[in-house]
Amino acid sequence: MKEDRPSSSTASRIVSGSVGSIIYVTAFAPLEVVKVRQQAAASSGSSSFPSWSGPPPVKALLRGRGAVVLSDGLVVPTSSFPCLAAAAPRSRAAAAYDHHPHRVVDRRSGVLSSLRAIARNEGRAGLYAGLKPTLYATVPNAAVYLASYDEISSRLSRRDRRRRRRDNDHEDDDRDDHRGHWIPFVAGASARLASSVVTAPLELVRTRQAANPIRRGGVLEEFRLIVKTSGLAGLYRGLVPMILRDVPFGATYFPTLELTRSVMSNSTFLGSWGKRHHRVEMMGTRPPVAVDALEAFVGGMIAGSLATVLTTPFDVVKTRRMTTTSSHTTCLVIRPGGGGTMFDHMRRIFQEEGHAGLWRGNCARMMKVAPGSAIMISSYESGKRLLEDVM
Repeated sequence: MKEDRPSSSTASRIVSGSVGSIIYVTAFAPLEVVKVRQQAAASSGSSSFPSWSGPPPVKALLRGRGAVVLSDGLVVPTSSFPCLAAAAPRSRAAAAYDHHPHRVVDRRSGVLSSLRAIARNEGRAGLYAGLKPTLYATVPNAAVYLASYDEISSRLSRRDRRRRRRDNDHEDDDRDDHRGHWIPFVAGASARLASSVVTAPLELVRTRQAANPIRRGGVLEEFRLIVKTSGLAGLYRGLVPMILRDVPFGATYFPTLELTRSVMSNSTFLGSWGKRHHRVEMMGTRPPVAVDALEAFVGGMIAGSLATVLTTPFDVVKTRRMTTTSSHTTCLVIRPGGGGTMFDHMRRIFQEEGHAGLWRGNCARMMKVAPGSAIMISSYESGKRLLEDVM
């Protein structure tokens, strides 16, 4: 992704990024389900959710019609309420929804035991819940995220070199060694911000579907339900913690990736698989695609691991904000109090669940994001090389 690499067309960036993203999200979808269930299940007994302080919103259950009558008279299908946990005295409607989908995966469940429990109780559909909206978001995410990083980084690098030549009159400032170290930080944060805003509604649908083993509605049905119950603003529920998770992720991931790749490019420990070998021993020949892919894979693994650990608390809040609302949504938790800002949620999680609560689901997330980021970025870099003469 540096300036000394051959330029590639926008089309090749989108195609290579999409292929890498599809492989990533498909291969690691079960781990995403486990992560979401663990983070959401930890809150089923917590007041960290926004909630109702008034009477229960469910007035009656119409078993024969498969519908629920809300306290305001609105009739909605039972699929809208796969669970209803009531802190107040239990009503018949509350008793009808005593089965909580997160009980097969709780805060104490390990990753492997959670995978076995989901597969045993829900089959393959449970392991891949929420995959469809994730795939729908893959192309726009790749187009906005990875391609934007390349473009923003390239523009900032050119501007930085012009400034250096103007200020210092150094003719050799075209070298990438002189590129500002702040550029990957700014470009990564900006690209991640843009992709988060673009794909936020699909991320909301994916999280809701991954959290619920009972609800199996389509993407359009989920969108209609959200808009009907929460308005258009409901499509961006959880956007703030999502941005506060994704922007630091991008600001950590890309500088770490570039630093790691720079170290590997100038070292000899990779031998003939390193770029230094082709620069020195092979008289400056262009390294094969496999060398670029290996360098990107190792760098992506290291950068993804670091960025994941630093941003998991925001991911926990994002999941909980998206899986519960103060309106009629997928899973209702009726409890006095609640609500507040994102940092109020983080403070309550820490008070009620301790330090571990803020890193709930981190193991599953690490098992998904670290290798997934490595696969995605190596596919992206090698795909650009392979497609540069075609597109």
